[in-house]
Amino acid sequence: MSAVKWIDTRWRDWRAYRVRNAYYGACPACLHDWREHLPDEGCSECQYEIDHEAPGAPLTSCSEPAPGVTF
Repeated sequence: MSAVKWIDTRWRDWRAYRVRNAYYGACPACLHDWREHLPDEGCSECQYEIDHEAPGAPLTSCSEPAPGVTF
């Protein structure tokens, strides 16, 4: 099996796994998708808004733990 075909197969397997096992929904604290909540760093979307000084950005990044597997 060529390397490209192997990578393509693994990519499709990973995407299929994510579709079957992803948790969807929004965090009640920051209203961002749970998939944005990184296990060690909190909400990456909150942090992005803070870093880019977006209007209405929170003062600190949300640190609520996701209720299930998000990655």
